[in-house]
Amino acid sequence: MKKRVRRIANFFAFNLLFFALYLNFIHKDNQTSANADLTVQQSPAAAFSGTVLVEHPEKYLVQKQ
Repeated sequence: MKKRVRRIANFFAFNLLFFALYLNFIHKDNQTSANADLTVQQSPAAAFSGTVLVEHPEKYLVQKQ
């Protein structure tokens, strides 16, 4: 009886695992792709894009004499 319960539990566990992998990597929903199009059109925020160019660099550069 224990062996049968373990087989059933393993079957459902593997099904749940593959369903989660399907949702994460294969299934593409429309809302996510619509949001991706919006982010391409807008400039990304400085906190997430890495470096940002400064408009007046002479203010920030240390001048050596």
